[in-house]
Amino acid sequence: MEEENKFGELLAERRDPHREFLSTVRFFVVLLAVFLCFTILFTQIFIGVQVVGTSMEPTLESGDYLFINTAVSPEHGDIVVIEANEKDSVHDETVHKWIIKRVIGLPGDTIKAENGILYRKDAGGGDFYVVEEPYLGKAWAERNTIPETVVEQGEIFVLGDHRSVSLDSRSLGALELSDVMGVVTGWSLACKGFLTGLFGLF
Repeated sequence: MEEENKFGELLAERRDPHREFLSTVRFFVVLLAVFLCFTILFTQIFIGVQVVGTSMEPTLESGDYLFINTAVSPEHGDIVVIEANEKDSVHDETVHKWIIKRVIGLPGDTIKAENGILYRKDAGGGDFYVVEEPYLGKAWAERNTIPETVVEQGEIFVLGDHRSVSLDSRSLGALELSDVMGVVTGWSLACKGFLTGLFGLF
């Protein structure tokens, strides 16, 4: 009998409207917190971008969707989205343009290319060495020479993977490191086909 009374009291307590209200409030608070975390994560840290143009072929194709991480610093070989301002000679004003390129040189590095072979001397010193570029789809046939160039502090040297058509540091010079919007995440590169198909539905 005593056990039945305890069970009844427990059942009554669980059916208490006040307890149910608190439980509902707690659920929605947790739901809101999760929503806010995802919102901050995917609007402030991970930002979605779409590739426009062919300068990163065959790694990236026009129309590909990716995510960039705004909270990390670029390293050699990373793909970055960076602002490259151009001068509009007709209207005499600066045109803001975002480009997606691969990081070849960081501050203090020395870069050069001869006959389509890229060489780098790292900021720490040492000799030039050949930069292995397995991401290039074909031989670097055009504009395949870069004079010896030192990347100054606060700058970054970038190239497109499709060297024949890419507008990059060969023409623009080294760009400001502070103008890097973010680094393309490895996980979005790995599933860019899925992301492109998913975002293409909307």
